Amino acid sequence: MNSRFKINTLLVLVAFIWGFGFIPQKLGMNYVGPAAFNALRFALGAATLLPLIFFLRARQRAEFDQKVTQSTIAVGVVLGALLFFGALFQQMALLYTSVANVAFITGLYVILVPVIGFFLGVRYAAIVWAGGLLAIVGLYLMTGGGQASALKGDLIALIGALAWAVHIMVLSRRSGDHQQVALAAYQFAFCAIFSLLFALIVEPNVLPETIEGYLWPLVNGVIVVGVGYTIQVLVMDRAEPFQASLIFSLEAVFGAIAGYWIFDESFTIAALIGAMLMLIGCILAQSPSAENSSP
Repeated sequence: MNSRFKINTLLVLVAFIWGFGFIPQKLGMNYVGPAAFNALRFALGAATLLPLIFFLRARQRAEFDQKVTQSTIAVGVVLGALLFFGALFQQMALLYTSVANVAFITGLYVILVPVIGFFLGVRYAAIVWAGGLLAIVGLYLMTGGGQASALKGDLIALIGALAWAVHIMVLSRRSGDHQQVALAAYQFAFCAIFSLLFALIVEPNVLPETIEGYLWPLVNGVIVVGVGYTIQVLVMDRAEPFQASLIFSLEAVFGAIAGYWIFDESFTIAALIGAMLMLIGCILAQSPSAENSSP
């Protein structure tokens, strides 16, 4: 894990899992609502980690218990709430717009991170803002020619991207202070609880009515949540922030490929240009020359 190549390889794997994870996310919406689907997949993701947690605690009980404290639970609540909002808006967006659009717009968190940092007193190089401008133009091209329903979905996805940006910022600062597998399980569990409560209030069906309806949250919960999100927690305190954000943005590329491959989604010329500008904007905003500085 000390090897930069190994860390970056794991980050690419996470982006790949997240991107193609849009497939079960969209298919699962045929059986339950967005919040119910998230409750199922994050509960399954937390359950996936239980055998690993028992193994790690049995192997290194003293060290494990020392790094799992009340503070770990508190951070898990915060991360779980951010996951809840990010995942909910992402799932809702899939009801109105394409997998490719949701994937690309979710990738805007790499632009939103420096924007949030600016209001917290952190100053960024001009290239970051140039990348942000390109991404905004790209977003307009991707959504401007669409129908009203598609535009609604794109805006919902953009709200979700804000939650993902804050989640990444909190995770990068706090994950190294705790037992990371336990922290991952806590955030999944609290996200599942928040999602279930929301589903009970606003959605008619909390559980799928057919056995097939459990397949997609199971696939997503084990692979995307249990594997993908856990790897993110494990490597964020070791990864170089700019490189990590850039590699995570490849989720948009993999998501677009998934939408084209599975759902026969296509782009207009304007949308293709917009998608390219968004990718270029993300790359510029996370380039090595975009180091931040305090005022």
